[in-house]
Amino acid sequence: MEEALLPPSNTTATATAAEEVDHQPVVTITTATYDNGDEEENDTGVYREGTIASARFNILSTMVGGGCLSLPLAFQQSGNSLLGPLLLLLTALITDFCFRLLVASAVHLKRPHSTRPGTDSFESITQEAFGPKAFIMSQLLVFFMCFFGAVGYSVLLRDMMEPVNDAILESLNLLTFIKSEWFTKNLTMFAVILLVTPATTLQTLTSLKNCGAMSMFSIFVLGSCIVFRSVQCQVNNPSPEPWYSYLTLFPDSPRELLDALPLYISCFVCHYNILPVHNELQNPTPKRVSWWLRTTTWGAFGLYLIMGWTGSAYGHCTPTGKVHGNVLLDFDKKDPLLLVGRMCLAVTITLAFPMLVIPGRDIIIRSYLPGSTTTAETPVVEQSPADDLREPLLSASSPEEGEEEDNEAAPDDEFNDEEAPLDTVSENANIDGAPPSSSYIVRLLVSIAIFWTAGTVASLVDGIEVVWDLLGSSLSILLSFLIPCGSYLVITSKETEAVSWPYDRDNNDGKRFWSRVLCWALIGIFTPLMIVSTANAVRNTFFGNN
Repeated sequence: MEEALLPPSNTTATATAAEEVDHQPVVTITTATYDNGDEEENDTGVYREGTIASARFNILSTMVGGGCLSLPLAFQQSGNSLLGPLLLLLTALITDFCFRLLVASAVHLKRPHSTRPGTDSFESITQEAFGPKAFIMSQLLVFFMCFFGAVGYSVLLRDMMEPVNDAILESLNLLTFIKSEWFTKNLTMFAVILLVTPATTLQTLTSLKNCGAMSMFSIFVLGSCIVFRSVQCQVNNPSPEPWYSYLTLFPDSPRELLDALPLYISCFVCHYNILPVHNELQNPTPKRVSWWLRTTTWGAFGLYLIMGWTGSAYGHCTPTGKVHGNVLLDFDKKDPLLLVGRMCLAVTITLAFPMLVIPGRDIIIRSYLPGSTTTAETPVVEQSPADDLREPLLSASSPEEGEEEDNEAAPDDEFNDEEAPLDTVSENANIDGAPPSSSYIVRLLVSIAIFWTAGTVASLVDGIEVVWDLLGSSLSILLSFLIPCGSYLVITSKETEAVSWPYDRDNNDGKRFWSRVLCWALIGIFTPLMIVSTANAVRNTFFGNN
């Protein structure tokens, strides 16, 4: 039998396998011995299988999406040559810090097992910090983030598929019979929703893990198309005004700056997936986790900076000198290169729909429908052969590839802290993080209710900037900054067993002090900003821009 153990890099491991009796699954008991003599066992048969590369890629595929098409507008509103890039940089720094706060809070409560998957979640950290009511609030927050994310992606899909939609209607001579502008505008969007609905009934997201590669490749192709057309425009534009006349340092008014801030924040939202990905990361030591989070955040920052700056510079080539909230609307609908980019983004959005619907669906089934059960109620060692075939969320393509990436990902001189021994987790925990076990009919009905409601809302929205404005001004600030900071402040004030961490290494009171000071500062800044920004977004949406 092939051994399933993927031991930590600083441990030596031995494994014994029981003989298969009466067709029962083989249970491997693994003992990992650390340098300090501590040992821990994993007799569940389930292991952490995520590499740094797969963890990074999983978060990037969640973070980077259609929201990057609104960054050119944000750059143009805030000053695309100075203040805009600085705001993007500042948002990336705060995002990286809050990612670390979430993991540090979980690790402070309980050290992760070196080989067994963890059970932490955004909701569980919130509950530990603020109580059971906060758990319900955080569930609703994640649900609405996913729901409005589906709304925003539906709007993007509708706008991008408009040339295809018109071509189909014209070829079928339907425009002479169908007089409803709403129907003709949203026909393709609802057709895609209909085709994708079966995928939203999947039991888990593991079946979609390979879709991330296609999504990121599509975004890269789209970004390349936008950059190429923007540079081409600056070179060939016959306008008497030079291209640099459209470069600005600051916003024209404080109102434009307030309009731009939610667009920057929305592009980095993926905090509810940080802990689930961390749960499956192999050997989650501070050094490896820090490298994973840092390279993820700054990889996204680099892509956003290029697309935001070049996209905003394309305003030099538009009749109004401005770009839309969806920069694709500024290009010729019949441009063959941009048509390729549109199709790539359509693929990205289509593959993202199940990832937005399934988490919200599972929250409803698990929490609000009676009779739902979780895998926590099932003994973890009594697995069926079919269970053994299920692939983990962060599974690498091959062990060699994962090991090679891990060795490259964590330079020896990055941190000097020793790798702390990792504790075991409760035997009754939901080790694989699977969602509720429910019938196909229940999953189908709940998915239809969520997905088609989001599509209906999207059909009534004029532009994508409306969705990102409302989402980034309220829910995104609360989920991305306020809850991680508040949870860290409460959890680290409790007398629990903490482990070394880049912001709290070797239980250094000074470093923890400054982390807490920064948390209080962020809460003091973003709480009034959330209120003002939300009021501005409501005014823009329902009362116009005047």
